[in-house]
Amino acid sequence: MACCYSNLFNRLSGRVGRVIYYQVGDHLYARAAPGEVKDCRSELQLYYRERMRKTATFYGVIRQTWLARIWQMLGVVERRSGYNLFLQANMRAFNGEGLLYDLVHFSAGNLFLPSELQGCREGDKVRLTWKNEYVVREERLGDELWCVVMMEDMRFRIVTPEAIGSVRRDESAEIELTEERGKRIHLYCFFGSVNRCDFSENVHLVL
Repeated sequence: MACCYSNLFNRLSGRVGRVIYYQVGDHLYARAAPGEVKDCRSELQLYYRERMRKTATFYGVIRQTWLARIWQMLGVVERRSGYNLFLQANMRAFNGEGLLYDLVHFSAGNLFLPSELQGCREGDKVRLTWKNEYVVREERLGDELWCVVMMEDMRFRIVTPEAIGSVRRDESAEIELTEERGKRIHLYCFFGSVNRCDFSENVHLVL
């Protein structure tokens, strides 16, 4: 990089040949233009580009829901953007052929999950059960249960704590099924603090 002082150069801006001129305050600077970069289109490069595109599209859907807040708040803690955290967590779920449901992450965070979280279908409902450790603090027993119900066409809906009405202390919950009746579903369960600032990762169940 060079600083140009002549009156002639001080009237220039932009690119001239292999040199780029640009103004910073009262000074005009010059630097060499970067060499040409070829667009790599190897099979592997195209594969990763497609994974990135699909994951970014998935986030575009997520960011229109309450789930985006989880990633945004985690981004503040990690000092990174929620978008980048979501991409990092979910890119492996897109393998070029379809969605790997067990690698999908709707939630992430520092809260712990209870042990033995299981689910079974009972008619038009899903019954969830889990166990709490004896050392769980009273504050954590009030953590709210959240669920995401996803079908294999990738449509999903969020089941909020208001709809479920269960907290960690209860060790059980019921989820109503609506349009998912008679269809295979992927259920993602996680817990969030009452102030909705801290969350756990999700557990994936296939029912």
